[in-house]
Amino acid sequence: MHYQIIPLEMGSLVERNIFQNKNKEIKCGVAWKLGSVLTNIKPNFLKLYDPNIGICIDDIPGGAIGKTYGGEKVIYFSDTVEEDEQDELTDIFYQSNRKYSKNYEDVYHDLGWIKISSESYIFGELEIKELTDGPISYK
Repeated sequence: MHYQIIPLEMGSLVERNIFQNKNKEIKCGVAWKLGSVLTNIKPNFLKLYDPNIGICIDDIPGGAIGKTYGGEKVIYFSDTVEEDEQDELTDIFYQSNRKYSKNYEDVYHDLGWIKISSESYIFGELEIKELTDGPISYK
């Protein structure tokens, strides 16, 4: 049996990377307008699940992000990142700065930022569907 975990609010499935450089931090990634998590193990986390906090996809046994739609890149900075540096890092993240040809993760690394984590989360109210057939693959 397969299960599909669907967030009921748009933007409640996110992929997030955290970078640090001394006392500064960047949180960036993608917020999906629509998407779901698939697993072949019956979800049993709902008893302890807090919709305001959510759950890391890695903490859902067998969980993997399924189809996603409408990804929007988002970036946030700690208060310790100066405005000029925020502007440059934002341009790099959105690839609007032709000065750098590599992807943003490599450029951040070259600029002294260390990737601390890369995780996906689902939060908010959830619906769980049992799928009688296996998940449909659209490739």
